[in-house]
Amino acid sequence: MTETQARALATLRDIDARFHRLFEAVDTADGTAATPSADPLVTLRRARSQIDAALFEHQRRTDDGTLPDGGSCVLQWDPPHTPPRRLTLGPDSDGDSWTRRELEWTGERWRICGRDSVTDVAISAPAEPRYPDPIDPPTIETQLNWIRGTWTHPDPDVLVFDATATTEQGVLGAVDDELRYREAGSPQWATVTDEAELYHHLQQQGQPSIKALSETTLTRHHFTPSPLTR
Repeated sequence: MTETQARALATLRDIDARFHRLFEAVDTADGTAATPSADPLVTLRRARSQIDAALFEHQRRTDDGTLPDGGSCVLQWDPPHTPPRRLTLGPDSDGDSWTRRELEWTGERWRICGRDSVTDVAISAPAEPRYPDPIDPPTIETQLNWIRGTWTHPDPDVLVFDATATTEQGVLGAVDDELRYREAGSPQWATVTDEAELYHHLQQQGQPSIKALSETTLTRHHFTPSPLTR
C-alpha cells in the first residue's frame, strides 16, 4: 500500500468513527423522532454504510489468505445469476507443470469444482495493472450482520437476490431480529430460520447485494403483515 493510499484509508477510518459518534449522540438525544427519508441523517447513514463496505473490502484484501502465491495467476469474475467464480493457475513443485483450478463461491468459502494439470503455459498481461486484485466476496453471515438493526431506519438495508429467467427478485429483511424473505409478485413473505436456504438462493441467483428497501419493488408493508393474512 502506497503512502497516499494509507493516508486515504486513515481518513476514511476517521470519518467512519466520527459518523459513529454522531449517530450515538442522535440516538440517545431526548425527543429524537423518526425522520423522513429525505432527512440528511438518512444520507449520512447511507454514506457510513458505504464507508463500512470500503473498509471491509480493504481488510479482506489485506488479510485474505486464500490467494495462491509463488507465481500463481488468479482470474475472478461474477457471472450473472450464478455464484462468483475464480480460476487459478499455479506452478507445481516440479517446475515443469502447472495446476489449473476452478473454484466457486459458496457464500462462506471457495469450493474447488474443477482441477487439471497443464504444461507449456504462456501468459500475457497488461504492463500496468488495470484491474483490482481478487478478493473474497462478503460472506452471507457478514451481509446479514450488515442488514440487522436497520429495519428501524427510514429506509432499511435489505439483502437482494437478482431475478432470473425463472425466479423473481428476492428480498430479505431483518424485521425485529427475524429474517423475512419475499419474492416480487409473491403473495406472502416467509420466515428464514435456516441460513442454508440463503445458500440455495445464492446458487440459483448469484451473489446477493445490499440495497436500500426503496431500491427494490417491495415496501415495509410486504414484510410486516401476518404471512397468513398477507
